[in-house]
Amino acid sequence: MIQPISQSISRYPNFRNIDSQGYYGFVGRKEALKINNDLDYQRKTVEQNERLIGLASLTFLTVLFGTFLFNLKTILDMVKKVENYFAKKPSSFVSLKNNPDVPTLESCKSINKDLKSFLQRQVNQAKAGSDIISETGEPKASNRLLLYGSAGVGKSYFAKIFAKSLDAEYMEVMHSDYNSMWAGEGVDKLKKVFENILKTAKNKSDKKYVVTFNEIDAMVAPADKITDKTAGTHWVSILEERSVFLNYLEILKEKAPNVTIIGTTNISPRNNGLDRAAMSRFQNIIEVPYPDKECLYEALKMNLEKIRNKDKFISENDNQLQDLAQKMAERRFSFRNLEYIVNDAKSYHLDDCVNGKKSDFKFEYLKKSEEKLKFSDGELEKPADKI
Repeated sequence: MIQPISQSISRYPNFRNIDSQGYYGFVGRKEALKINNDLDYQRKTVEQNERLIGLASLTFLTVLFGTFLFNLKTILDMVKKVENYFAKKPSSFVSLKNNPDVPTLESCKSINKDLKSFLQRQVNQAKAGSDIISETGEPKASNRLLLYGSAGVGKSYFAKIFAKSLDAEYMEVMHSDYNSMWAGEGVDKLKKVFENILKTAKNKSDKKYVVTFNEIDAMVAPADKITDKTAGTHWVSILEERSVFLNYLEILKEKAPNVTIIGTTNISPRNNGLDRAAMSRFQNIIEVPYPDKECLYEALKMNLEKIRNKDKFISENDNQLQDLAQKMAERRFSFRNLEYIVNDAKSYHLDDCVNGKKSDFKFEYLKKSEEKLKFSDGELEKPADKI
């Protein structure tokens, strides 16, 4: 039996009027008027509950998604703060004038003669007065140098010797100084490095500055090799860094002639090993070879500086030290290899002292350490059948 609407509303309280407009619940007045029996009521109640559940679910998902986005942004901000906290401080210029560990070209005896001669010419040209420059046809100083050679042969060390000989402020830049996990941030950091160099050099135009970019191949790999081996935004960032580097080399050449840029790399520029556009901007590309016997002999004596009775030890073992230097040269030792065996020899001396065998440093420690070194840096480059 169909009941009047007044009775329907009374009998089914879920649809009572809840506002002044006469709407009943979520189904409205028209829906309430359609209720004819208990089955309709139940069906309408289920529909209303489904709508309530759907609305609640949508609200929950919206809140959950908003919370996720907020937390994601918070996490990313925290990661970036942690990265910035542990990041290396920006490189800055330092004076090597009073650094006893860095000799000048005049005092350094462990540098290859050809390299020493070349660097000395650069120093002479940079130090020449205006009268000499005018008299000799106004040659321009070669303030773009690329030193390439195997690991451990002293490229960065020779760059410091050059800077000290020039009485220049020195800065060393590593790829890690501006590299970043965030796309585009590395480019901004590299720009800041160059802007800092440019600002410092322009403010003190009467001073000389030397900047060494170590592992320069990280920023001037050939463009075709970059796109072949990488993908996504990473290779775009590398290409942008390369572009920034090349552009600023030109800017510094024009606006800061008192800055010498030195690049170091383990990769040979031959056979397209490095970007040709970058190579064309370096006036001098010099190979730093493995040290010869004379260089290793002098470096060996220098590394023995801190042992007790050093002068006496060298004097008494001079022939043996020269023979050791010859053997190291034949094995193509790098300066890094030499430093390793000297430090290892000192450890043998320490062992004897700890075990009650206190005595002066012995040559046998050096001999044992040299024999213990299975492969030198140079030997690792040779084919196995030629070692």
